[in-house]
Amino acid sequence: MKIIKRLTNNAVFLNSFWIIIGRVFQVGLTFVTTMLVTRYLGPQKYGSLTYVYSYIQFFIPLCALGLNDIAFKELSENRDTEIVGTMIILRLVFSLLSIIASVCLVSLFNNNSEFVKIAILQSFSLFFQSFESIMYFYQSKQLSKKIGIIYIIAYTITAALRIVFIFTNKNIFYFAVAMSLDFAMVAVLLLYVYYRDGNNIRFSLKEAKRLLGKSRYYIFAGLMIVLYGKVTDTFLLGKMIDETTVGYYTAATSLCNAWPFVLTAIIDSSSPVIIDLYDKDRIMFKKRLKQLYATVFYIGLIVAVLINILSDLIITILYGTDYMPASIPLKIASWSTIFAYIGVARAIWIQCENKARYERLISLFGAAVNIMLNYTLIKLIGINGAAIALTLTQFLTNFIFLFFIDDLRENGELIWDAIMLKDVFR
Repeated sequence: MKIIKRLTNNAVFLNSFWIIIGRVFQVGLTFVTTMLVTRYLGPQKYGSLTYVYSYIQFFIPLCALGLNDIAFKELSENRDTEIVGTMIILRLVFSLLSIIASVCLVSLFNNNSEFVKIAILQSFSLFFQSFESIMYFYQSKQLSKKIGIIYIIAYTITAALRIVFIFTNKNIFYFAVAMSLDFAMVAVLLLYVYYRDGNNIRFSLKEAKRLLGKSRYYIFAGLMIVLYGKVTDTFLLGKMIDETTVGYYTAATSLCNAWPFVLTAIIDSSSPVIIDLYDKDRIMFKKRLKQLYATVFYIGLIVAVLINILSDLIITILYGTDYMPASIPLKIASWSTIFAYIGVARAIWIQCENKARYERLISLFGAAVNIMLNYTLIKLIGINGAAIALTLTQFLTNFIFLFFIDDLRENGELIWDAIMLKDVFR
């Protein structure tokens, strides 16, 4: 009882709790509706939808401008709403440019008018994602309850719309719109709460220059991460095989991405606390970081083992026998999550040690390895090759590569100690 009382009085615990509640609700609804949409559209149409979205995803880091990677630290140190407003305006400008560029890119690479229409509808998601800086503002103030409630309301509405689209037999374009509506609903609610609390959006050119000066290293890194984590495999499968194969592959990787909201919540809620320890107690900083790495690794390991045991059953129950070719890729890709999220957690160490300049090198290595592996393995073994390329890329990039750079070796050793549980509990 004493432990429970201490936890419920702990701001960090409550912050994590509301982040997890919001994400659980969001992912739960998204998971159910995605399963229904996947069954309804079938492998070919669902593959077309996700294939086109791979072009849109390429522009997400360009719109984000690396600001998400520094948001926690900036807002923890200075909660002036001018920072929030500046981040939003910067992202809005670049999102509008990215919308135009993404649609042009789809037109250039695909002689298919349906793909272009889908791209136009999906690309507006880039615009609405600009307002997620407000989310970081509330998280930095340990007020994630508001964010949790926003996600619950927003995704209830958009999930209901998807179900209505299915039961009224709507075409693929309605589901392309739904992708943008997810972000639009969250953006509207974030703005409502933000203004209701007496805040406003103010832009400062001085702050813009300062923020971009700090985030510039993360822009290229984010681009490369999206390239090797979400775009290359889908794009090459669509080009080298067909959209149906993309449908199978996306069904598999969507399941891998359905549960790591838990890891995201743990990392997001731990970040301000660990960052705060850096200047106060370096030994405790390293210990807490190792504990975070260990948590991510062993939760990921347990989930990957369960997925490998239950893969066929999972595919049959959720997607139906039409999607059975997704079973083996699911087994393989499930291991990629472990080191992908260790890479996410690594951002804490990178920020505190002022090593952001190495993010470009790490991500460039990851992108180069992923492109080569995907091109080679898809040619040799098709869809399973893409899953192997994904898993190998995450392992090599977020762990092995660190030992080859002197300034990053310490972080690699911290990850290794965490995996070995060295000084994690003591």
